[in-house]
Amino acid sequence: MSKVTVTCEDFRAYRKNTLAGFACIKISELKLEIKDIAIHQKSGRRWAQLPAKPQIRDGALVKGDDGKVQYLPIMSFATRAVADAFSAAVITAVLDLYFEAFDEERIE
Repeated sequence: MSKVTVTCEDFRAYRKNTLAGFACIKISELKLEIKDIAIHQKSGRRWAQLPAKPQIRDGALVKGDDGKVQYLPIMSFATRAVADAFSAAVITAVLDLYFEAFDEERIE
């Protein structure tokens, strides 16, 4: 993957299960802004998840056996390696802007 500049333009903390919040990320070379990237943390591992949309069938939200709404990806990367590199760059960018992003005490 070519090197690109990934910066965090905004971060909104939102704590729920593994979710720490949502980031707005800018990729300068592409002049691309991606909003609502979900930022997660569990067992010391952190990752970024591209935006997704809720699944709808016959005008109703599709829910899994656990009762949770099912989501469909809007975009994806060609390989796992590229996805992992993007995720790592996003986490670094979030921490550069909002170093308290993963503090458990910071629930907003």
